[in-house]
Amino acid sequence: MSSDEGTSVDAPMAAASGQKSSLTSKLLTDPGMMQAFGGHLNSLVGEKSSYIDSMPAVMKGRIRALKNLQVDYFKMESKFYEEVQALERKFSQLHRPIDVRRRDIITGAYEPTDQETEVTFEDSEDEGDAMNGDEDDVQTGATITDCDENGDPIESEEAAAEVEKEKYDDSTAGIPEFWLQALRNVEVIADMIEPTDEPLLRCLTDIEIVHSSEPLGFDLVFHFSPNKYISNETLVKHYDMKIEVDEEEPFAFEGPQITGCNGCEVNWQKGFNLTVKTIKKKQKGKGKGQPGKTVTKQVPATTFFSFFSPPSAPEDDEEELTEDQEEAVGVLANDYEVASFIRDTLVRKAVLVFTGEEDNGEGGGSPFFDFGGEDDEGDEEGGMMAQRLAAAASGGAGGKQECAQQ
Repeated sequence: MSSDEGTSVDAPMAAASGQKSSLTSKLLTDPGMMQAFGGHLNSLVGEKSSYIDSMPAVMKGRIRALKNLQVDYFKMESKFYEEVQALERKFSQLHRPIDVRRRDIITGAYEPTDQETEVTFEDSEDEGDAMNGDEDDVQTGATITDCDENGDPIESEEAAAEVEKEKYDDSTAGIPEFWLQALRNVEVIADMIEPTDEPLLRCLTDIEIVHSSEPLGFDLVFHFSPNKYISNETLVKHYDMKIEVDEEEPFAFEGPQITGCNGCEVNWQKGFNLTVKTIKKKQKGKGKGQPGKTVTKQVPATTFFSFFSPPSAPEDDEEELTEDQEEAVGVLANDYEVASFIRDTLVRKAVLVFTGEEDNGEGGGSPFFDFGGEDDEGDEEGGMMAQRLAAAASGGAGGKQECAQQ
């Protein structure tokens, strides 16, 4: 075969491969397509094959017996997960002193001793270079947008230059913006963060996981230092979980699942509510030649803090969902994904997420340390979830609990 013939054969194959890769990428990054694909797969589950239908009755009876054994297996597995949850609650309390020491180091309340800063493991060479190298080689972190008294970003070259000139030195207490940077290193969470959110997220001093048995679930507790935005000391998001086997649909069992969530009331200081923004609109004049009147009104604003005002989930017995209900289902699916990552990875491995060493498959790495990884291109539809959360928060949130006050 000549080289020209080889090229003519390879070209369509390469094109097909490229189309397949593009489709796969879109499937993994588009929540709507992913949900539709999942629904199609679910519709196939449980369909009887012609092979089963052709079996004699005695063999069909054996299959029914095997299914009963499968249900028994799931019920035993459910007991296993109950004990795992109990162990998780126990060790969560044992971990707490470590979490408190981590918080104190981050906030500057505690300075580690020389012995505590010595590593007894193989540390990243790049991290050592970044932390011990020349000052000019150390980046100072993500550029944080300055905001005016209304929380709106100040778009000026002078403000950006001032931020770029800011350098940390030996007199800097703790690790400034630790949790903000950790959150920004997770793509699915970074897409939720607006420039106007960053000043308040700078005040985030800790994220705590509190497990509960009655009802089964967990709380995400965000701790804040005193600030001009909110009077709350903590913002709490509760998640309900289920590990029992459903008697009506036992084969749908997949282990522990998040079944619902409740946000909390955020007490915004006057003039600093990030969930709304004020716009001006000029109305038409009543008569010919008469000037129109300019009116102002508040509209929902896209913000990370809509995370604490989740929409209500549709009832299970509703056969057909409205457009708003379908939107709520999409928002909650993303919400549960974020909550699971915060619980299972971010809080457990906070320093590794902060430095960019924790490979979560979505984060863009840390601007503080360069570990040689390539940056992924941002998702063009990355802000979709934040927009959905903002719309859901303005249209009626789910149940809320009272947040801790100062």
